[in-house]
Amino acid sequence: MRLLAPLLCAACAFALLTGCSSQATPRTEAGVVHFNLAADPTSLDPLFAVQDAASVDQEVARLCFEPFFDIDPNGRRIPELLREIPTRANGGISRDGQSITYRLRPGVRWQDGVAVTSRDVVFTLHAIMDPRNPVRSRAGYGLIDSATALDARTVVFHLRHRWAPAVETLFSYGSVPEYVLPAHVLAPLGPLLHAPFSASPVCDGPYVLQSWRRGDRLTYIANEHYWRGAPRIKQLVVRIVPDPGTNFTMLQAGASDWNLIAPAQQPALAGVSGLRYAFAPLALVAGVAINLTHAPLDDIRVRRALAAAIDRATISKKITLGRYPVTDSDQPQLSWAYDPHAKLPAYDPAAASRLLEKAGWHRGSDGIRSRDGKPLTLTYVQFPESTTGVRAATAIQLDLRAVGVDVQIKSVSNAQLFLPKSEGGLLAAGDFDLAYVPWPMGADPDDSVMLTCNGPSNYMRYCNRRVDALERDALSTYDQVARKRDYERIQEIVAHDVPVIYLFNPTYVYAYRDRLRNFAPSGFSPTWNAWRWEAR
Repeated sequence: MRLLAPLLCAACAFALLTGCSSQATPRTEAGVVHFNLAADPTSLDPLFAVQDAASVDQEVARLCFEPFFDIDPNGRRIPELLREIPTRANGGISRDGQSITYRLRPGVRWQDGVAVTSRDVVFTLHAIMDPRNPVRSRAGYGLIDSATALDARTVVFHLRHRWAPAVETLFSYGSVPEYVLPAHVLAPLGPLLHAPFSASPVCDGPYVLQSWRRGDRLTYIANEHYWRGAPRIKQLVVRIVPDPGTNFTMLQAGASDWNLIAPAQQPALAGVSGLRYAFAPLALVAGVAINLTHAPLDDIRVRRALAAAIDRATISKKITLGRYPVTDSDQPQLSWAYDPHAKLPAYDPAAASRLLEKAGWHRGSDGIRSRDGKPLTLTYVQFPESTTGVRAATAIQLDLRAVGVDVQIKSVSNAQLFLPKSEGGLLAAGDFDLAYVPWPMGADPDDSVMLTCNGPSNYMRYCNRRVDALERDALSTYDQVARKRDYERIQEIVAHDVPVIYLFNPTYVYAYRDRLRNFAPSGFSPTWNAWRWEAR
C-alpha cells in the first residue's frame, strides 16, 4: 500500500523541487505517462513477486501480463486471457465441481509474436508447484491434481475436491495473484528464481519492459503484439521514489500523472490546477495484527482490552476523513459475505483498564502497567510508505498509553515487513508484538490464508479449530447461501477472539492529471486498464 506523506511546508516543498529538478520537471509529452512506485519491484517475474494486489510488484505485473479475467471498478468480471469465464451454465464447471475447463482467447501473443497457448498454462502451473521454485505461496494451486491441454486453446484443471473459489482465484484475482508465463522461453531453464526473466520478462500484456535502472526507474513501451491492438500511450516511465514527501511534491508539480494519496491530503491539493480524483473501494482490510505467541498477547483479556482502548472511529474520522470506514471484519464491506453484526469490543478505556486489572496488569507510579515486575511494553511495527499507517500508529500509541500500555513503534520498509522468513521478513519471523497490516482479499471471500491455523498470511499465529472447520465447509460448496452462513460465523468468532484489531476497509483516493484520460483504478489494481489510457 503506497500512500503519501502529509503536505510539506512551502519552504520544504521548494527545497525538494530544486533539489531533484530532474524528477520534478512537469511532463506533458503526448503519448507518455509518468507515475511512481515507492520501492523497486522484488522481481518482474510474477512467480517471485510480492503476491498481494496492493504491492508495487503487482502494479507493474499487470502492465506486462494478462490474468484469466479482470475486475472493473464496478465489480464486473471481464475475460482477458480467457474467451469466457467458466460457469456451470456454459459447461466450464463440471457437475461435481471438480473439473474446470478454460477456453483461451484466440489471437493473444507474447511480445515476440509466439501465440499464448494451453501449453503455457500447464507449464506455469507446474512451475508454481515445482519445489525448486521458492514461490511465496501456492494457495489454491496445490488443490489441482491434474492439468490437461485438450488443444492449443483448451485446458482442463481437475481439483482434488470441490473448491468454491477456484474460478475467482486461479490466474486471476485471488489473494495470491499469478499470471501465465511463456513456456517457450522458460521451459528449457529448470529452476527459475535466478533466470534472466526476473529482470527482463517476455510479456503478453499491453506493455513490455524497455529498461530497468534499479533504484531509479522502469520504462515500458506499448506492446505491438497486444491482442487488443497497441495502446495509445507509447511509453510509461515508472520512477522509484521511496521518499513520500518527494512523491507528493512531484504530483503537485506535474512530474507524475497519477498517484495514490492519503484522504487527508486531498484538501491540501485543492489549489493545484489540473487535478482530478478517482475513488476505488478496495477488497482490502487494514488492521493491527496481534502476535498470539508473545505473552501476554496470548491472553484474550489483554487482546480485548487493547481493542477497547483504541478509538478507531476517531482514527477513521481524523486521519482518513471518513474515507476509510471503520470495520470489524476482514471481509470487505461490499462483499456478499460481510456480516455487519460481527463486532470487536467497542471503544471503552474504562472497560479496557478493568480487563487489564483482571489479567494482573497494574499501573505503576509512571502510569505504565506491570506484572511480576515486568512492564507491559509492546513493539508495534509499521511501514513508512503508508502515511495513514504511520499516523494510525501514533494515535494507537497514545490510546494504549492512556490505559497504561507502553508501545514502542518500530518502522521498517514495506518490503522488509512482508519478505519470507528466510529473507528476514518481520511478519513471517514473528518479530513483533503488534503490526499494521493491510490484507488484500481476493475476488472470492475465502479468507483461509489469513485465519486458518496454518494460513500463509496468518501473521497472528491464530489457531481456532472451529474457524478451521467452518473455513473447510465454506470452501467445499458452491452454494452461496451456505457459504455466507459459514463466513458470518467465522466473523463472529474472530471478533470475539481478537487476533486482529481491524481498523478500516479503505476506499483509495487517486489524484491524476486531467491530461490523462480513461484512468479508472479498480479495487484490485490501478493499472488494470492501462491499455485504455490516453494522454493529451
